[in-house]
Amino acid sequence: MARIMFITNSIGFGGAEKMLAFVANSLFDRGHSCAIVNLGAVPEYVNAYKQSVNESIDVFNLKDEIQQKNRISEIKKVANYAKGFQADVLIGFTNFPNMYAVIVGRMLHIPSIMSERGDPARTLPNTFKDRILKKIIDRASGGVFQTDGAKAFYGMGLQKRGLVIPNPIFIKETVSSVPYEKHEKTVVSVGRLDNKQKRLDIMVQSFSIFLKDHPEYTLKIYGSGDDEGFVKQWCTDLQIIERVKFMGVTRTPMQDISNAGMFLITSDYEGISNSLLEAMAVGLPCVSTDHTPGGARLLITDHENGLLTPTGDAIALAHAMGEFADDPVLAQKCGNNARDVVNRFEARKIIDMWEKYIEKICR
Repeated sequence: MARIMFITNSIGFGGAEKMLAFVANSLFDRGHSCAIVNLGAVPEYVNAYKQSVNESIDVFNLKDEIQQKNRISEIKKVANYAKGFQADVLIGFTNFPNMYAVIVGRMLHIPSIMSERGDPARTLPNTFKDRILKKIIDRASGGVFQTDGAKAFYGMGLQKRGLVIPNPIFIKETVSSVPYEKHEKTVVSVGRLDNKQKRLDIMVQSFSIFLKDHPEYTLKIYGSGDDEGFVKQWCTDLQIIERVKFMGVTRTPMQDISNAGMFLITSDYEGISNSLLEAMAVGLPCVSTDHTPGGARLLITDHENGLLTPTGDAIALAHAMGEFADDPVLAQKCGNNARDVVNRFEARKIIDMWEKYIEKICR
């Protein structure tokens, strides 16, 4: 059994953090020793909503050890902790944790695995600092990518050493199936309120257009983030604020959205969206942008199990929502077909892939 140390910016809410908790908890349950180094490099509101991590997994909060941020001091602290833990392998989640895993792995002569959780072409734009960061990450012993598009961004050596492993879907017994005719006249969205990635400006614009022909609908936005104030102001400016509800962060997203009329995601880029997976798993008709680097297209076949639109196109999004609202047969068909993600991305299959790959890299 391996001694596995994960490095992350946060263990708060978010797709990368949720995946980290899943991998760590699942591998621990299979007999591996696991530990997590939390760099704490996120706003406090993120860490206020911590992922559920097995209490036997040690979490080393680097922010508690270093009062002033200093990369060299942080790397030394991470190396000392990894040495004390006697780690067999280091696994980073997102860019800077990936870099830390590679550097500390080289220092201690142990393998490192980088894990890409989004679209690296957007999170690592072509600045000098980003090119240096990418060069370091390219030297990882292995890499886990959510899509082939994300994998293709990195150097050929890392691509050959790497593996595409999609996100899993989790279905809890507490989520009940709601007959389509009993669904509410609501459009729901779940995610971090970060306009650069999630394009909430496009979301409220598209809903404003949709609302003109479908005034009975309400938009429910689940999540929190720095751009919440901007989104509320945009809704006020568009005179739709009374038809938009800000629901805050939820720990039970599938239960909360299971009786919605449809799900909406307007991101310009994503890895594989956990919230889209969850919405499909509970049978919601889903409208999604065809965001890079290919996660939505991996999940959705247009007009079969959901609707895909170009990124940044509020009119196309409004038209897609209108299709579902005006055609209950199409909406029900897409919602029913969407449930197949439960089989395609079953959690046991995904953790089997992680475990086999980690053992291969350790060898």
